[in-house]
Amino acid sequence: MFRVIIADDENRVVKMLVSSIPWTKLGLSVEGTASDGREALRQAKENHADIILTDIRMPGLNGLELCEELHKNNSNIQIILISGYADFTYAQKAIQLGVLGYCLKPVDTKELTKLLRQAVRNIRRESSLHSDILLDYIEEEEEEPLRRLLGTFGLSGDSLYLAASVHMPDCGEELEAGLTVKLGRRKYLYFSEKPFNRDAACRLISDNREKAGISLSFLPSPLNRLKERVTETEIMAYQFFISASSCLMEVPVSASLTEELFRRLQEAQSSPETLLAFLHDLKGRDCSLLLDIAGAYRLYNLVYACPFMGAPEEDGEYFLNGYEQLAEDYSSFSEVLEEMEERLRTPAPVLSQPQSVSQASSFMQIIKYLNENYEKDVSLKKLSELFHLNASYVSFLIKNETGLTYSQYLTELRIGKARELLTTTDLSLAEISEAVGFHDYFYFIKKFKKVVGVTPGHFV
Repeated sequence: MFRVIIADDENRVVKMLVSSIPWTKLGLSVEGTASDGREALRQAKENHADIILTDIRMPGLNGLELCEELHKNNSNIQIILISGYADFTYAQKAIQLGVLGYCLKPVDTKELTKLLRQAVRNIRRESSLHSDILLDYIEEEEEEPLRRLLGTFGLSGDSLYLAASVHMPDCGEELEAGLTVKLGRRKYLYFSEKPFNRDAACRLISDNREKAGISLSFLPSPLNRLKERVTETEIMAYQFFISASSCLMEVPVSASLTEELFRRLQEAQSSPETLLAFLHDLKGRDCSLLLDIAGAYRLYNLVYACPFMGAPEEDGEYFLNGYEQLAEDYSSFSEVLEEMEERLRTPAPVLSQPQSVSQASSFMQIIKYLNENYEKDVSLKKLSELFHLNASYVSFLIKNETGLTYSQYLTELRIGKARELLTTTDLSLAEISEAVGFHDYFYFIKKFKKVVGVTPGHFV
C-alpha cells in the first residue's frame, strides 16, 4: 500500500475525503491527516508519505510552500492540490512545482480518483526505475551512490537488515520493511533499519497455500557487504525447495557440512555404482541441513557432467540456466535425486558418432526453437521432452555446432536481445529482464555484466 497524507484546515473536507474515496481498492492507505501545513510536513516525513492531498490556503505553511518543502526531501512525492478558488496564478505556480493535479472544491470524487490512479502509476514507474538503479549499485558495489539512493527511501543507516520472500505476494507491509524491491515473479527483497517482524513472517508462511520461503537476516549487513548478503538472503528464501515444505530461514546452511558433502561426491564419481550409492544415501538424509539451492544447483551440474551420465565434459553451468530454474523444473530436491538415480540406471547414449543429416536437422530445429522462444522457461530437460531426444544428446548437438554449452548459448542469446532493448526502448530493467527470459532481476544484472563487461545501468 502507498501512504497518503491529507491536509486541509476544514475538518469536514478531510472527513469527506477519507470516507468517499476507495483507498484500499486503489492500493492506498491514509496514514494521517493535518489541519495546517507544518503538521502535514511533519506527518509526511514521519510516515514516508508517497502522496499528499493538500489545500492551498492553510495556516503554518500554505499548500504551495508545503510543496516546496516536500520536494526538498523527496522529489518523487505525488502532490494533489485542493482549492476553493479557480486561481490561475496558483495553478501556474503548482505546475512549476511539479504538482500532479489541481482539484476545485467541492471535490469531484471521480476526478480525484482518476488523479490518484495516475499518482499510483507514477510511483510504480519511479519505484521500478529506482529498483533498477539500486540493484545496479549493489552489483557494482558503489557504496556512496547506494547510500544516497537508500536515503531517498528514508534508509540512512550504515547497515541494513535484509529479508526475502519467494512464491509469495509482496510481504513488505506485514514484515514492516522500510523498502521493498521486486526481484522477479513473486520474489521480493526487503530492507529495514530494524529487525524484521519474525512473528509476522511465521504467520505468512503458515497462511500461504503453496510451498514458499521467507528469509530474515539475523544481523544487519554493512553497505560494503550488501552484494554478498543480498545473494545469501535470496538463496536462503529458496530452502523450501530442499525441505519440500514452506519454511522460514534465519541462518544460512552450514558451509562446512556442504563442503564435506561435495568431498564425498567427488569420491563417489569414480563409477556409476558408487555415485548411485551416494545419491541413494543422500535421499535418506535431511538434505535441508546439508545444502541450500545454490548447493543443489552445483551438485546437479557436477553429477550430470559425469562421463557415465552421457554428458560431454563441461565446466560451470550445464543443464540449467541458474538455480531458479531448478525450482521451476522440479517440485523438490527429492525429485531431482530420483531423476539422477533413474538416469544412472539407464545406459548412456554414445555421443561421438560422425555428423549425420539427422543430427544436422535436429540441431537446426533446436536452434530455431531457442531463437524464437528464448524468453520462455526453456531448459535442456524441456527441450529434450519437446524434441523426444536425450538431454545429453541435445547438449552434445549444441556444443558440437556452436562451441558453447546450452547454458552459454541461451545466456548470450538473451543478453544480445537485452542489449537491443536497452538501446531501442524505454523499458525498465525489470521489464527487459522479463522480456528476454530472466525472471530474477539481480541474476540478470550479474549475467549481463559477465557477458558484456558492465551492468545494464552502465551499458546505457
